[in-house]
Amino acid sequence: MLDIPGRSYTGVQGNIAVYNPDVKLGESYAEIHVINGAEYNTNAIITGWMVSPTMYMGTSYSYFFAHWTIDGSKSTGCFNLYCPGFVQIDRRVHLGAPISNVSIPYGPHFEIPVSIFKEDDGNWWITYNGINVGYYPANIFNNFTNPQIVGWGGIAVVPDPTTGISPPMGSGVFPDGKYEHSCSIRFVQYKNNSGILDGPYGGSYEKIIDSPGCYSVADPVYRAIQGYNFDFGGPGGKCGN
Repeated sequence: MLDIPGRSYTGVQGNIAVYNPDVKLGESYAEIHVINGAEYNTNAIITGWMVSPTMYMGTSYSYFFAHWTIDGSKSTGCFNLYCPGFVQIDRRVHLGAPISNVSIPYGPHFEIPVSIFKEDDGNWWITYNGINVGYYPANIFNNFTNPQIVGWGGIAVVPDPTTGISPPMGSGVFPDGKYEHSCSIRFVQYKNNSGILDGPYGGSYEKIIDSPGCYSVADPVYRAIQGYNFDFGGPGGKCGN
């Protein structure tokens, strides 16, 4: 995962390559996020794609998702439309929709452009492929006026991390610099409090790798036709804590 902490942000975006990792238990995500607050007061919005047999009736397909919380998911918030919060506006696509076009390593490549951005009224919008899907009202948050962290990357969740097998992340391979092989996020940008778009250059970002034996993330690079981009992911396995 790449995070850029310590400033104030009003948006984040990226084109996330879509894969279908083989998840038997737990969940695997490729996502972008906006976060603020300490552990028990963490306000957050996350969106991207996920694979979760538990959530999606035993299937292991990739689904478009979003999630919100105001306490680090201790007791508030939810995925998609499982609780009040998200206001659906456009009916062409909805949270929890399956993604039909999925990349294959060294084969066809598909991605979803997604973004999270704040409007002048304080509401936080989710977009998918240029469509304003809907928004989270400003009044459901308690510490989200000036979020201090934006980021991009992957999350893998297993029911019991001490004994279980962690699922694959991204395409299921470690970053190798090959756009057609490992999972990538292209056109990585954030919007600062002045409304200016920028990217994770130089030392402005932090790489977060909780289980380096199972997952990794590459440093972002800038390419003229892809903007800022980076690879991430890994095969999972017995990752321990």
